[in-house]
Amino acid sequence: MSTNCNIIRQRFNAARAVRAQTILSKLVSTEDSVGNIRRVAGVDVSYVRIGELELGVGVVVLLDYPELKPHRCLYTVRRVCIPYIPGLLAFREMEVLAPVLAYTLHEENVDLLVVDGHGIAHPRGFGIASHLGLAFNKPSIGVAKNLLAGREEQVGDETYIVLSGRVVGVTLTTGQGKLYISPGHRVSVRTALQLVKSMLKPGSRLPEPTRLADMMCKELKSRWKRELPEVRECTVRSIRDLLDHQHPPAKST
Repeated sequence: MSTNCNIIRQRFNAARAVRAQTILSKLVSTEDSVGNIRRVAGVDVSYVRIGELELGVGVVVLLDYPELKPHRCLYTVRRVCIPYIPGLLAFREMEVLAPVLAYTLHEENVDLLVVDGHGIAHPRGFGIASHLGLAFNKPSIGVAKNLLAGREEQVGDETYIVLSGRVVGVTLTTGQGKLYISPGHRVSVRTALQLVKSMLKPGSRLPEPTRLADMMCKELKSRWKRELPEVRECTVRSIRDLLDHQHPPAKST
């Protein structure tokens, strides 16, 4: 482990991080200010351990909306120094995602972030989707495969996530399991649900932005070499190759 990583570990304080989340959660808006959406970013991070070295692979996949056509893909590989602590995962993931997302937003116009993780459906109302949305002042939605905080409550046709008497998200059951959807920043619960539904393709559990980001994370992990790029292209061609491999063309008879 590098000296810098040791310093980060020593300086990271869980109690201060909890206080920061509590304070920053008050700045999160769940009022809709999304505007016209033409470009969506799917955001995901995955981890790989090599000996004592832990690396994070952060991917941002840009798609045209509503066509859901891949436009561009960017990634970074970075050493991860902050340990995993339940409820504080966002600080660990920001180490990886902040550089690649900052680069992406400098290069491209992005109208919405769709993040693999939670937004306000979090013990302190400040999951990774809220963290990224507030940090970059972008509308954001968290889409997770597991419930982190709160309880599910059926109201009519919808199943809401309720935490401390407040609706913080909604559960969507797909053919392959449940999704836990919550606003990150500048999006309401209702709009978050509508947008995620509009990005689900038949037979998929995940909305297309995070589905492609997840696929690319796994692909990059499988062929990672020992360089640590600041930010590099994981090309749209690579995404198309993965999709072709996943759904090979039918053989003619």
